[in-house]
Order: sequence, then C-alpha cells, then structure tokens
Amino acid sequence: MRVNAHPHAGLGRAFITIWLVSLATYLSFQLLTASLPLYAVGLGASDASVGMLSGLIATVALIARPMVGWWVDRGGSAWAMISGTGLFTVAAVGYWMASSVAVILLFRAVNGLGIALFHTAGQTVVANLAPVERRGEALSLFSISHSLSQGLGPPIGVAVVQAAGYPSLFAICVTIGLIGVVLALPLRTLRTAPASLTRHRFFHRGVLLPGLLMTGLTVTFGATVGLLAVHASRRGLPNPGLVFTAYAAGIFLAQSVAGRISDRRGRMAVIAPGMILAALGMWATASAGGWWLIAAGVLAGMGLGSSQPSLFALAADMVPVEERGSAMATMGVFLEIGIGTGAIGGGLVGRAFGLGVTYGLAGVPPALAAMVALGRLRAQRTQTRMVLDSR
Repeated sequence: MRVNAHPHAGLGRAFITIWLVSLATYLSFQLLTASLPLYAVGLGASDASVGMLSGLIATVALIARPMVGWWVDRGGSAWAMISGTGLFTVAAVGYWMASSVAVILLFRAVNGLGIALFHTAGQTVVANLAPVERRGEALSLFSISHSLSQGLGPPIGVAVVQAAGYPSLFAICVTIGLIGVVLALPLRTLRTAPASLTRHRFFHRGVLLPGLLMTGLTVTFGATVGLLAVHASRRGLPNPGLVFTAYAAGIFLAQSVAGRISDRRGRMAVIAPGMILAALGMWATASAGGWWLIAAGVLAGMGLGSSQPSLFALAADMVPVEERGSAMATMGVFLEIGIGTGAIGGGLVGRAFGLGVTYGLAGVPPALAAMVALGRLRAQRTQTRMVLDSR
C-alpha cells in the first residue's frame, strides 16, 4: 500500500483503511469519555483530578508529537499508526485493572502517547493522499470517524455501565481496540513520499498562525471532554453521555459540508464562523441546564467541526510535502495545549468557582481567535480585490 502525493491522486483503499482503523480506535476510547470521569469520582477524584484525566492525555501527547512528526517525515507513518492503535488497547486493559485514581492517570498517559502517534501520522497521510483541491474535504471526512465515535461512544458507555457495570464496559473497549489493531496491520506496507529534509525539524514555525488559532479552539474541546459529564450530571441531564452525542452530531453536521466549502471559498471563510459558533456553544453550556445542554452541545460541536479540519488543511497548504509530518505534529502541539488548558485549567476553575464559570471562560479563547481569523479573511479579500483592480 503506497501513498501517492501526486496532485491528481484519489483517496482510495489506503484512506478507507485508515478511516476504519480510526473509527475502531477512537470508539474504544470514546466509550469511556462520559463513564471514566464518573468512575474516577466514585474512587474519590475531585473536579481537578477529573480535569487531569484529559489534561494528562494532552500533556503527554504534546511532549511526544514533535518526535512523532520527525519519525513520520522519515517514512514511519505506518508503524506510528499501528503502534498508536495498540497503545489505545493497552490503555483500555489498564483501566480494566485500575482500582485507584493514580492508576487511571497512569494509563491516561499511555492513551496520550497513542493519540500522538496515531493522530499525527493519520493527519499527515490523509493530507498527503489528497490533492490540494480536495484536502479540506479529505481531512473533514477523516475527522468524521472521530465524531462518529464521539457520538456513539459516551451514551453507549454510560448505558453499558448502568446495565452491566464497569468491568463489562472495559472488556468491550479492549475488544474494539483489538479489532482496530487487526484492521491496522495491513498498513505496515504503506509507504510515504521519501523525505528530503536537510535538517531536523521538531517545531515548524511556518504554521504558527493556524497553530495559535487551534489552541483557541481546542480549549473548548478540553473543557468538554474533561468536565462536561460531571457538569451535565449536576445540571440535571439524566444520561450525561447524551450531551456528547449532541456535541458529536454538531461536529458531524459541520464536517459534512465545511471541508468542501474551505476548498472552494478558502480556509478562513470556514474557520472564522466556526470559532464564533464554538464560543457561543461554551457560553450556552455555561448558562443552560437539563435538556437545553443538548442544544448547547450541538452548537459547540458545529464550531469545532467547522474549524479544526480547516485549520489542519491550512497548515498542510503552507508547507512542502516533505515537511508535512513536522507541520502536523506542530499543529498537534498547539491542539494539546488548548485541550490541556481547557481540561486542567477548567478543572481548577471549576473547583474554585463552579463549572459554569469554567464554560463561561472557555468561550473567550475562540472568540479572540474568531477576531484574528476575521481580520485575516478581510485582509485576504482586500488583497484579492486589489489584484483584480490592477488587471
């Protein structure tokens, strides 16, 4: 299986395989998104500790991503994806064995390394597979595997716990993780375009702007995955996993159209309104209760689903193919900074002032990012008009 970066190449069998592996891998993870925080609370975890469940993943992934990007640029994308999928399964086994918050945190770190490996390599290969005129669409389609797992996993996980208990849930996660490993094994023959780097690049300064915008966006994601199950439970939603389904539905709706729009209208034309939606979603989550949290979740999900794939596509547009692994890894570093800030910082704020305040503050970074994106979009349109007028 060979990745062809020719500008007219289709997506093909490699893309389908990676998509299916991603679905299985992230489903094994997302089944625990709403359930594991509640399990940790039952073991005595505070709001700050619950925030650490996501914050630690982000921290480990942040540290690991630059090395993963370096490896991917040197032809290691296949084994990075296979190894990442395997680590998701190891983490699921660890949660099954855990009897304390400390052990859960240890295997969250394993999950963080798995995300650094699989996500960085997967984004890079998909960006390389797609011709530039379909890059936004391809990355959005790839991200749909994440949103489907996020929509299905949390409520099913809560339902399994309610019906059969946590051991059954952990066993299901391990089984699905193993399916992902089996699906990933054919990728071992995948070859990426040969690297022609003249220097080692662990941080790509060329994607600084989309990276900063990514941080502003993913603060909202960190606050959501780290704390929303507890917040929704306290605000009277019977099954907290349903708010994740709503969030994922919003992501899916946006991803279904945003990638193609960004390919035709430009990346910032999708990123700017997506940031606004993300901010509004956080502020709605801060003020809503009960079933209204479903609507807030859809709004926040649409913001993330619009902006995140377009930001990755923008970063891929800005660098040559042989540097795309380091560029995607750098974007991942900014992504993890945002997730860690939203999860860990949100947990600390929640302990001191309440989770409503956490979500109110989480809307500020994407609002600021929207202002930057709108300014950049306005400047691009002004430049285009000047070029047309000069003709």
